Amino acid sequence: MISRRRLTLQLTPLLDMLLILVFVQYFQLRDTERSVNAERDQLLVERDQLAGEQAAARLSLEDLSRRLEEVRTQLIQASRQAADARSLAENEREAAAQSEGRLDQALAQQRTLGELVNELFQIPPDEFSRLLDSARSPSLLENSRERDRLTQRWKSLATQSPGRVIEHLLSYEEIRKRCDVWTLHIDSQGILTLSDGTRTARLRIPLNAQDDVNSEALVNDLFHWYRTLPQAKSLVVILLTYDRDARIYLTEAIRLVLPVWAARMQADAAGRSRFEYADLGFRLE
Repeated sequence: MISRRRLTLQLTPLLDMLLILVFVQYFQLRDTERSVNAERDQLLVERDQLAGEQAAARLSLEDLSRRLEEVRTQLIQASRQAADARSLAENEREAAAQSEGRLDQALAQQRTLGELVNELFQIPPDEFSRLLDSARSPSLLENSRERDRLTQRWKSLATQSPGRVIEHLLSYEEIRKRCDVWTLHIDSQGILTLSDGTRTARLRIPLNAQDDVNSEALVNDLFHWYRTLPQAKSLVVILLTYDRDARIYLTEAIRLVLPVWAARMQADAAGRSRFEYADLGFRLE
């Protein structure tokens, strides 16, 4: 049987060995913990770096997408501008072709007018004076100044070159485009023919019981005809003519009615149109 003292002596080395093992494992665990912590810190640093790189890559991608969108928009705009330029060029070509066609038409018109001008003004001065005397109304015949002015105007046109006469005629046509010219003609039967250049109406001049012209009824008839027309241009010129056999009291009544009718239309137009009138006398046959 082993004694108590001997047993104690045998356990001491074992305890020392155990302590040594514990310390060794402690130091190993500490080193392992330090290594793990170092690796963890390294991983955290790498994670942060990777997150920064991902954020930078995301920003770069967004910037690239924005630039791509801008390029795409610029390409679309350039395509539209090119299409507009092609359309504009096509329109300009069409306009040039139309202008060339209008120019050819104008040249042809001028050539035709040039051929007619020589025939138009081959009227002897005596014949012109006779026509002027027979066409003007008595009130205008008393105005020698107007007669002389018309005679000089005719002589001037007759002596001008065909080109100047054509220019005068074309200018008159341009004036006609910018104003309305209405005609009133009284025939020998007391019928008043009205025309605005495209529409024509015939009215019998109303008379009262004494066979005098009913001016009020006539103004109403003329105003009713005016209301059937489209919107007049800014200037309307009313020209009065009559047959040689027209009754004088009818022509005089129409002359008196014209200013009343013009004033009524002027008020109705409310400043949009101005109405003027003139007595041209007998109609030339």
